[in-house]
Amino acid sequence: MIRRIILVTLAAGVALTALQGCFDSLTQPGHDNLADPANPATSSPEPPRPTGLAAVVGDRLVVLSWIVSSDSAIDHYNIYRWEVEDEDDEDYELYDTADTREFEDAGVRNGQAYSYKVSGVNSRGLEGKLSSAREVTPQIHSISIEQGRAKTGTRDVTLTLSASEGATQMQVSDAPDMSGAQWGGFSSSRSWLLPPGDGTKTVYARFRDNEDTESEIVSDDIELDTHASIALLTEDTEGQVLYAGDEIHFLLDAGEAFGEAVVDIGSEVAGIALYDDGSRGDRAADDGVYERDYVVDHGVEAVDAIVYGHFTDEVGNDAEPEIADGTITIHDPPTPVTMDEPTALSERRIALSWSQNADSDFADYRLFRSDVPGVATSEQREQIAELGGQSQTTFNDSDLEPATTYYYAVYVVDDIGLEALSNEVSGTTLANDPPTAVELYTPWAPDTTSLMLSWSQSDDDDFDEYELIGWEEDPPNPPDTDAKRVIARFGTRGETFYTHTSLIDTLVYWYEIAVIDSFGARALSNAVSGSTRP
Repeated sequence: MIRRIILVTLAAGVALTALQGCFDSLTQPGHDNLADPANPATSSPEPPRPTGLAAVVGDRLVVLSWIVSSDSAIDHYNIYRWEVEDEDDEDYELYDTADTREFEDAGVRNGQAYSYKVSGVNSRGLEGKLSSAREVTPQIHSISIEQGRAKTGTRDVTLTLSASEGATQMQVSDAPDMSGAQWGGFSSSRSWLLPPGDGTKTVYARFRDNEDTESEIVSDDIELDTHASIALLTEDTEGQVLYAGDEIHFLLDAGEAFGEAVVDIGSEVAGIALYDDGSRGDRAADDGVYERDYVVDHGVEAVDAIVYGHFTDEVGNDAEPEIADGTITIHDPPTPVTMDEPTALSERRIALSWSQNADSDFADYRLFRSDVPGVATSEQREQIAELGGQSQTTFNDSDLEPATTYYYAVYVVDDIGLEALSNEVSGTTLANDPPTAVELYTPWAPDTTSLMLSWSQSDDDDFDEYELIGWEEDPPNPPDTDAKRVIARFGTRGETFYTHTSLIDTLVYWYEIAVIDSFGARALSNAVSGSTRP
């Protein structure tokens, strides 16, 4: 058999080079308004600079392409070219113009390096900045298809070509007379698309060296087989809910042996291999019917999952996936956690903790509280937290009532919503202690109509406010305690001064200060009295 080869079109990849300093007069246009030489300072905006200058090279051919941020303001592009010679200075000349963002330069020689730059020109003749430079060099007897394999399952094949050291170009064709084949740069391998339709396919090639000497025509052939299918796919669960350890029998009839068959249970379990070797649930070897007795693993979960079958034949043809009748449901409830005894932190807070769940399909913890026992069924229960971190195993419940018992339980929830309930625990908040009374100091009179009051500061954690209470004495009568009233309230524990104004110098004024905590409990200070200055 004559061997065959792949042609990869000689193409230069995109190469962006950094600009070195500012362009001098040789590398940057003068920005003259060519449309109106008498008015060089045209007000039209400068065209955007082309970027990403790329080149494709072939046999005596260079094709340039580039991008611009917007071409709406560009009338055409100027193409500058320098034929590179060793030790010569750069000498870019205006070579041609282009109306689109692509330019084909057929005026090049193989083996000669060329460097290009591109600029945009608007309708007023104003030329923009030059792009970065792009340098390229434009440049044969066996052929083998798929390294000599006798059969292939795809039209997309790889050709391997061998030619003389001086080979620079080649032609590849499905026609023995090479009709329609184009010359291109030589490559030792190339992707090739065989003609459609199964059967024997032949690919031909010939080569040209750097002296333009052509070789004889060589060829290779291969058998094309592009079809695979699935005739039947079944599973035997009949809609029953399964658990870890249960067994499912899968069957896929492909009608041809020596392939590979797998099934997927939805997106939950992928790539379950089936067999055609008479083992592991397969009833007959090499009959094209692939089977397996699959045992459900721990951790596998699915709800109404569709079963998909896949088959690839011996040459790599993929059949259209098949869907089995019915669906599969597998339950694997999460592992419950154990709650620790709660700890009362204060009159309003209880600290809760529990063991960590280690399931791979963990979704979250959901903490519930009830005022009565039986969190799992209580109508009074409420969810107080949802924690998505597997290591988040503590929670402080707050805004509770003092000296009150609460009941708690944690649900572990997995990825498909299955739940597992922990044990139930109870905790009681601390009883509220009345606040500590502060000391009210003797008032003093700064003038004839006011008294200055001060008191010690409350340090209670549950401080809420101070309440200043006052009443009057009209000598020689005793103090009128029935006339006690709230004079002022102070919501900050550091507010320990107050000036009582608009007083009468004939009266004696009495005062108390109440400390009130967050539960409304009160503690009264000592009572003091004072009179304004005469």
